[in-house]
Amino acid sequence: MAYKPSMRRKNEDEEMELDIRPVMNLMVVLIPLLIAGAEWVKLSVIEINVPPAKAADGSGVGDNKNDIKEKQKKLGLTIAISDAGITIGNAGVILSGESGEGPTVGKLEDGKYDYAKLREKLIDLKKKIVGKGFVDENRAVLTASADIEYQTIVTIMDNLQTYTDEESKQVLPLFPEVNFSKVLQ
Repeated sequence: MAYKPSMRRKNEDEEMELDIRPVMNLMVVLIPLLIAGAEWVKLSVIEINVPPAKAADGSGVGDNKNDIKEKQKKLGLTIAISDAGITIGNAGVILSGESGEGPTVGKLEDGKYDYAKLREKLIDLKKKIVGKGFVDENRAVLTASADIEYQTIVTIMDNLQTYTDEESKQVLPLFPEVNFSKVLQ
């Protein structure tokens, strides 16, 4: 049945209110979820120093500065991580382990690295060299063999950064300047 034209004009458009409750419910759930998820993302940065660049002919950049550097005392502390353990040394001497041979700090019986013993040896070394005039007394060169896990390197770098004194009151720098060297084969 068709309506008369006069009845069509009398139909009024009904105004509906916009129902925003579903959107508000979504926001009530979504915002705490995003805030809780943001708490799980943590970033850490370990600052390292890049070795100086070499020129194409093999000489270092700024050879005039090298003459001055040769007159200064250098420690050249190197920490080598291998599958057998951790070796501490420099160009002149390598600290030996308890048995006299092998790495300075061997692995524990369960096959993990002994980070506590490494830390003790580094603290003893730091106490011996502080104030002796070494220009690189805060620097350590870290090298590792190719099969060493990344987490092991990061844990050793954490142990190289700082230590607390005997009274556990003050955090002192141990070897905060960490450089990387070639990977041992």
